[in-house]
Amino acid sequence: MLTAYLKELQKIALLRPEDEQQLWYQYRIQRDAESRLRLIEAYQPLVFKLVMQIRPPDVVLMDMLQEGTVGLIEAVERFDPSRGVRFSTFAAYRVRGRVLNSLRRIRPVEYSLEQDGQSEMALATRLADPESDHALLDVEDDAMVAQVWRAVRELPERERAILWATYAESRDPRRIAAELRISLSHFYRLHKQALSHMRQLVLDDVQRPKNAPGY
Repeated sequence: MLTAYLKELQKIALLRPEDEQQLWYQYRIQRDAESRLRLIEAYQPLVFKLVMQIRPPDVVLMDMLQEGTVGLIEAVERFDPSRGVRFSTFAAYRVRGRVLNSLRRIRPVEYSLEQDGQSEMALATRLADPESDHALLDVEDDAMVAQVWRAVRELPERERAILWATYAESRDPRRIAAELRISLSHFYRLHKQALSHMRQLVLDDVQRPKNAPGY
């Protein structure tokens, strides 16, 4: 089964931006089932990449790939392209979260810290979720995206690097921590701190009167 999966994976071609945009239009606006399936298929390599970064050697790979694919399907069904967030960033959070939830059922102590870190990562990707009730969704979509990334640019260098690597580049937390020469637990503490700072900066921006300095 794994061999057949890997062979099919090698056949998947990278979508051109214009083709992907058309598929999102056909799925989100026209509710075209074939476009939905093509999007899910096109992002299977992302699932494989993320699972291989997380998978312990003694856990069945296909089980984790199935969990990751469920996360991908959920991401496709909930993603709103109009919010200006890359789908790969949005999907990576859901795929990782689904896989880590599965691992936590098997090894609750070992994966509890990482799952806590993943829950904090929800802040940025929730902004792309059309069903989210987060207060920041009260602003216009384009303005919201601009405010979030303006806030990220104002963060201290290390916090900015962590958020950029995590969301803009969809990189694995373990690798980011290794490059910064910090422990995974320290990474999650800094990540939580960075999100807290970013959230406050965005909220300050939203609440600032439009005729105040900076507008």
